[in-house]
Amino acid sequence: MTEEERYYKLPEKTLPAISSHDHASDLLQFKEFVDNLGIKTHNTRISRYTQYFLQLAEGKVIDEKKIFKNVNDARFQSPLDWQLYLLREAHELMWILRGLKKHVPKGIEGKIEKIISGSDFAALDKNTESRDTQFELRIASYFCQSGCAVDISTDTDIIAITDKHAFFVECKRIAGGRNLKDNLVKARDQIVLRMPKRHEDKHAFGVIAADVTKLGFSLNGLTMGLTPEHARDIIQGKLKEIRKTASALPIFTGRPDIVECILQIHIPSVIVYPPMTTTRFSSCSLHDKKPDRKSRSAIAELHSIAQASGIIDEREIPAKKLKYRKLLEISAGTDFFLEQDLITAVLSNANNDTHTSESVVAKMKMNNVIHEFSVMELRIVMGGFTSDQLCHLASSESSERLELVLRMFMQRYPYESSPY
Repeated sequence: MTEEERYYKLPEKTLPAISSHDHASDLLQFKEFVDNLGIKTHNTRISRYTQYFLQLAEGKVIDEKKIFKNVNDARFQSPLDWQLYLLREAHELMWILRGLKKHVPKGIEGKIEKIISGSDFAALDKNTESRDTQFELRIASYFCQSGCAVDISTDTDIIAITDKHAFFVECKRIAGGRNLKDNLVKARDQIVLRMPKRHEDKHAFGVIAADVTKLGFSLNGLTMGLTPEHARDIIQGKLKEIRKTASALPIFTGRPDIVECILQIHIPSVIVYPPMTTTRFSSCSLHDKKPDRKSRSAIAELHSIAQASGIIDEREIPAKKLKYRKLLEISAGTDFFLEQDLITAVLSNANNDTHTSESVVAKMKMNNVIHEFSVMELRIVMGGFTSDQLCHLASSESSERLELVLRMFMQRYPYESSPY
């Protein structure tokens, strides 16, 4: 069963969240950290992110094109588009800041200079050095938050020292299928070349970390899920496909001291139920199928370090219970517009390749707001009818089909707190 076919229960609670004020506060702290290093943030993407989230926190009407004057791309249209892409940028910097608050790695100045020089958005960044470096700091943050001594000043991307082990980490951002093999094998070769058997009197172990966001989602942009679990499974499904390919590569062959290959996707998501936007850092990993005792110890410690992602932010707004809508009040003068032929085709299970899941099957205008409903929404609603009922609706008059529109409306706005 694929994630598209799996049944997902309607959530009964909101997701915990961080306020816009806290987003702005963290970006101001990051900006201050950079300024204190003697690195100018004026007129950089850091200052523009901060400006956006300060305005969002203050409830102002934001003109994104005045803040991000050089962005001219079809993917940036609605305020929601801008917000999603900006959440992606902000959340990665906030994650890096969490690590910097615990431990400032050796060599941080040079890395910070590189990351602030990049384009405003990862999806538009043609010079990858800035985002490559930012990914290194994202991975380094796990080690910093876990109390490791971290060095990012050497040819090795990250050297992290714990009480038990020394980890030599090579980080790669991967854009395509061929890049997967080339980069993972290159990372292995770099570890073999640079990693000693022992470092600071500890056994040394190699780790490969790969950002495969663009490999999983070619436009390097956004994803959407009906529920938080659905969004999670879509991303995890991509990771599992990539892991299957990566597992066939000679990453660990003959080197038991190379213990882990971490695959990670970082992408913003639109959640339909309950309506919200979020950013996901989703990971999976692979390692030698028959690790020796020393390697098993290192793998166990790595997995413990990865638990940093589960630490709850004390500022987090707790989840709130949602109440299902029991009644739907239709205002006088509400108008309905139905694409009768398309509805008939969908109800009859007719195979019509000219209509996509996004094709509009009906509209409902209530209180001067027009709601458009898609083929996908109609198909979901059809699951609540018997086959006999669907046959009847397929041949019925249009007035009987109004129930389908109302059910699609209730499906889209199932909670009492819904905006309509």
